Amino acid sequence: MRAAEWWEFKLSPILATAYATAFLLKTSIISLWPQLLVALLALAACAAYVSVVNDLTDFKDDQASGKANRLVGKSRAFVTITLACCLLLGFAVSVYWRPEPLVLSLYLGSWIVFTLYSLPPFRLKTRGVLGLLADASGAHLFPTLLMVLIMNRQLAAPVDLIWLASVAAWSLSFGARGILWHQLSDLRNDEKIGLGTFARRHETVLLHRLGNFIIFPVELMTFFLMLWYAGSRLAIAVLGYYAVLSALRRRLWGVNLVVVVPRPRYQIVMHEYYEVFFPLAFLISSSLRFPLDALMIVPHVLLFPRRALHSIKDTKIFKEAFELLIRRMRKS
Repeated sequence: MRAAEWWEFKLSPILATAYATAFLLKTSIISLWPQLLVALLALAACAAYVSVVNDLTDFKDDQASGKANRLVGKSRAFVTITLACCLLLGFAVSVYWRPEPLVLSLYLGSWIVFTLYSLPPFRLKTRGVLGLLADASGAHLFPTLLMVLIMNRQLAAPVDLIWLASVAAWSLSFGARGILWHQLSDLRNDEKIGLGTFARRHETVLLHRLGNFIIFPVELMTFFLMLWYAGSRLAIAVLGYYAVLSALRRRLWGVNLVVVVPRPRYQIVMHEYYEVFFPLAFLISSSLRFPLDALMIVPHVLLFPRRALHSIKDTKIFKEAFELLIRRMRKS
């Protein structure tokens, strides 16, 4: 199901947006845990379905290009049962959300666009910009807006159009940057079989400019608007901490910070913040209003531990930076 590729990278920022929406609405996050759990299971079922269908429809292409495919050696029964489990869970959630047409439409939207993305004769993956938009919408735009609407519907609160628009612009640009990076990472394999992805149809220099000077600035501006509008000073302060941490990694450890074009020893800019600091900042901010919300920190970290542990381990770089500063002061 390729869970390692989407569990933390996609679901943690989506949950963080739900936390931020609850914070904006001045509501306790822990009071919404049943809805958050249902949404998490619903999105996990969809993501697993997408992974299996994508491997299934890419099987021949992957074999021809020499790319690894997780369905190699798996029986038809295994694939059928796996897809059936995903579809049954998705159907159950759809029935649960049936009284909320807009929520249901966004949820089914992810299933539909990813089906069109993978399956022939549509196979949007091979249709350039349509594939880029389909992946960004199905993986980020629709699920993130889904979370915002679930929070509003649960609280019977009117939808804040400024918040909704900023979340939509951020999630779509973030998703577009993610699939662009993925296609550039697979560029050599796709070139072997002539797969018509967006990245294959354009020069790498053009894609670099598109990502660095259009998509990423839009992503950053709309995300800053989200943080400012939600009103969490901690989330903004932690963004400064993340910037310093990233700069030290680059300076002392030679880590390359990339936007869309892969490089050796790289980290994708802002992914760590979205996965770790974004949700934790709003959970802590909310716990200052509603002390019981602090209880949500533990299950969140247990659900998404990998990147958080990595971030904690990397704080040792501050010790290295301090020791380097002391050595320079002594030399001077």
